[in-house]
Amino acid sequence: MKPFVRETAIAAPLMRANIDTDQIIRIDRLIEHPRGQLGPFCLEALRFAPDGSERADFAPNAPRYRGAGILVAAENFGCGSSREHAVWALVDWGIRAIIAPSFGDIFYGNSFQNGLLPVRLPAAEVAAIAEELDRANADEAPRITVDLQACTVTTPAGRVLPFEIEADRRAGLLEGLDDIGMTLRDRAAIDAFRRDDEAAHPWIYRQTEQPLVKKILILAGDGIGPEIMAQTRRVVEWFGTQRGVRMELQEELFGISAWKTHGHLMRDATWKAVTDSDAILFGATGSPEYAAIPPEHNQFDQLLRMRKELDLFINLRPVRAIKALAAASTLRPDVLEGTDMVLVRELAGGLYFGTPRGIETLADGQRRVVNSMVYTEREVARIARAAFLLARSRNGRLCSVDKANVLENGILWRETVEAVHQADFSDVELSHLYVDNAAMQLVRNPRQFDVMVTENLFGDILSDCAAMVAGSIGMLPSASMSAPAETGRKALYEPIHGSAPDIAGQGVANPLGSILSFGMCLRHTFNLPQQADFLEAAVERVVSAGTRTRDIADPGAAFVSTVQMGDAVLRELERSND
Repeated sequence: MKPFVRETAIAAPLMRANIDTDQIIRIDRLIEHPRGQLGPFCLEALRFAPDGSERADFAPNAPRYRGAGILVAAENFGCGSSREHAVWALVDWGIRAIIAPSFGDIFYGNSFQNGLLPVRLPAAEVAAIAEELDRANADEAPRITVDLQACTVTTPAGRVLPFEIEADRRAGLLEGLDDIGMTLRDRAAIDAFRRDDEAAHPWIYRQTEQPLVKKILILAGDGIGPEIMAQTRRVVEWFGTQRGVRMELQEELFGISAWKTHGHLMRDATWKAVTDSDAILFGATGSPEYAAIPPEHNQFDQLLRMRKELDLFINLRPVRAIKALAAASTLRPDVLEGTDMVLVRELAGGLYFGTPRGIETLADGQRRVVNSMVYTEREVARIARAAFLLARSRNGRLCSVDKANVLENGILWRETVEAVHQADFSDVELSHLYVDNAAMQLVRNPRQFDVMVTENLFGDILSDCAAMVAGSIGMLPSASMSAPAETGRKALYEPIHGSAPDIAGQGVANPLGSILSFGMCLRHTFNLPQQADFLEAAVERVVSAGTRTRDIADPGAAFVSTVQMGDAVLRELERSND
């Protein structure tokens, strides 16, 4: 959440006692609108008359108070329900602080967890501040400064009033941390206590729990894979030593490097490591040197083999616009702003695996090629189900992409997605697009999408198209997973950019897509979303501070090497971990 240090903002009076959370946001609005879209409905029963017009007796409606970021309220503000949605609505409306004599206890606690500062002052002082707002020049918007560092409120008349706040809650707001974040800040001390306690009382720990250790396999692969994966491994090892993420790390050669060393693109020992691992961190595959390998040793694409034999049919490709990288994209900043979507690609079927396939020579000497786009209802239904579940956990919208106007494959795809929707996911909003229109919509208005699901080939193409939202294909991570199971699930994490042999060995490749892929591993394999958030936030701060590899640098601007970008990420992780 956004830290709160010192805010100077327009202040509006709302001197009504006992404003409860149901008045702040109606429950039906929570059904219709997710967090981030509640601002227009905040306090609507007080703001608007039944005909939709603004109430003249609601002070914040006055022109002088438009855009207020601070509310001056009467006693017991936020009483009633325990829902934190009331705080979300106020924050979405633009409120950063509320000054009142008292607050509902649960609302007060929820405020600190969501970046809203509740300031308690004596009732007489709050009333005096409200009078200052009323007396201010009618042509000027009255402003108040709330300084959390100094714990003072500066009124429109210039009076400086001290306030008290709990030390832990103050520290959390200053650093932009909720309770979980504050706890993780003390992770080193907690881990040290745990180690000492476990040494002193080993029978307790050994009887009640087993350490969760994941087996992680690194396959750097071809092209720029070894360069980016070297930086990713540094980050992986940092999370093991500094954040207590338990893992067994193994690295094997793959592709051209394996061929040169062992005479096999994927030797049996490497395949055993693949099947034994919980997750694979993969670099890239593809090199002009494959043309020199005898055909009998190069019959199978080993990446496709892993996808098929491990049944990694769920491919997640998150696409989010980072404001600092707006200039790196060919799309306008206003088109990019607010984009946060996930493309769900079916990864184990379709043209990449369908048979018959191949090139044959006809009787007249002409060559003919055949590729088959093959799907069963079961294959479509299971990827649709995975996409619906993801959409349900986000903003509740799923767009399914096909080519049902031309291909029978698309007809079956659409009918199956509709059947899954009607049977189990009617609460999720479902829409359909033809793939050509979907490609156009991704560059016309990408923020319209929440979750998009499509088949293998279309997903491959559309995710590269969506890379322009992030500024570079080098920024996009991906996760390929099997279905959840009681014993865990197999997963492969890789950036989507490929091997880029034209820049391999130059030390200029962007490692952030690979590093962010490990972030997805933290989220989906380790089930550590807070750790994933920690890494993703660190990467965004590095980029926002101006550190750029060549692919995301402004034209003519200086850029850093692959290793220097890894250095920058590790420095930020260390700084944030203090």
